[in-house]
Amino acid sequence: MTLKGMGKTGDRFSMEFRIGYADCDAMGYLHHARYWEYFERVRTELLRANGFRYRDLEEQGVFFVVHKCACTFIRPVRYDDLVTVSAKVERITRTRVDHSYEFLRGDDLLCQATTTLACVGRDGKPRLAPDALWAGTD
Repeated sequence: MTLKGMGKTGDRFSMEFRIGYADCDAMGYLHHARYWEYFERVRTELLRANGFRYRDLEEQGVFFVVHKCACTFIRPVRYDDLVTVSAKVERITRTRVDHSYEFLRGDDLLCQATTTLACVGRDGKPRLAPDALWAGTD
């Protein structure tokens, strides 16, 4: 199913990843800082599934910056684990997008997180999302 714009509240996108050695700490656990890289990859692919490349938005002077983020670690993610990471649109306005995220190993919930992204221009000041991104969110 092809979606339009930033998507609609409730839209979800998931990807599978094998956790690499370089992403882990000395105990073989996924380092806490690396979770955000996986969340960003899935969030970027959610945007792509809706017909937009973040790269193209940047070229037009449209940026989505992380305004707020929170993460709850429930169970450790280990080296060589096969995990499913998902991003879900929780709220969307002309100036911000709220996402939630999950890390799953099979049916086991390993981690939950949230972000609020703010739309800004090249100057870093808040701006409205372009009309093309807003299409399809109604």
